Amino acid sequence: MHPALDIGTATDVGRVRAANEDALLAVLAEGAREGQVLVAVADGMGGHKAGEVASALAVEALERTFSEVDASETPQDLLTRGLQQGNKTIWDAAAEDVEKEGMGTTLVSALLMADGQAVIANVGDSRAYAYSNGEAMLVTVDHTWVNQQVLAGEMSEREARHSPFRNLLTRTLGNSPRVDVDLFVGVQLQAPGDALILVSDGVTGYLDESDFSKVMQAASSAQAAAKQLVDEAVKRGGADNATAVVVRRR
Repeated sequence: MHPALDIGTATDVGRVRAANEDALLAVLAEGAREGQVLVAVADGMGGHKAGEVASALAVEALERTFSEVDASETPQDLLTRGLQQGNKTIWDAAAEDVEKEGMGTTLVSALLMADGQAVIANVGDSRAYAYSNGEAMLVTVDHTWVNQQVLAGEMSEREARHSPFRNLLTRTLGNSPRVDVDLFVGVQLQAPGDALILVSDGVTGYLDESDFSKVMQAASSAQAAAKQLVDEAVKRGGADNATAVVVRRR
């Protein structure tokens, strides 16, 4: 248990998929990194259970990176190295097994410092939201074709949400030898109740910022919040695996 941060995790296969290809991570640091917390959500893709393999490889690589103490490494460098290592591991594994060819995964991750500051890294369309003063706000940017159209002014947010191409990813871990990693800084969990929420698109396909805000306002704990987000996504359709990690300031 972390003295300042309450952590909750939840995942569900949903109502349609035969297997859960999402993976999550929530690790409390020891030793030189004591007081830090690493969390992540990955959403794998690929046939023959390859998506399940890809998401697992990604979070395992990130956790290994976190355990390798380097006093000179910034949080941004650590997360970037972790995601690059996961990318290479997936790329190499796919090259060695024809049944895993083309497998990949999204990954959104956050490293939280003892003082509540957070650095977030993202590849794909799994998202990070910051919750403060009763409102949830999206932090990350989706790496999807429809989001590119929205940013270019060619499509509205509503059109993107209902587009048949909404799940077409433009960037994932595992589809090339190296990957560009987006980094986000400036999120701080300072006041009691402030939170960081990581979710797969099986959640955001059904819930928006107002839903996140309502759940966080009512939840008695981070675990209750994570479970409610996942349960609500499944209740509203559950066409995909749904996963949430919530870190809330005590």
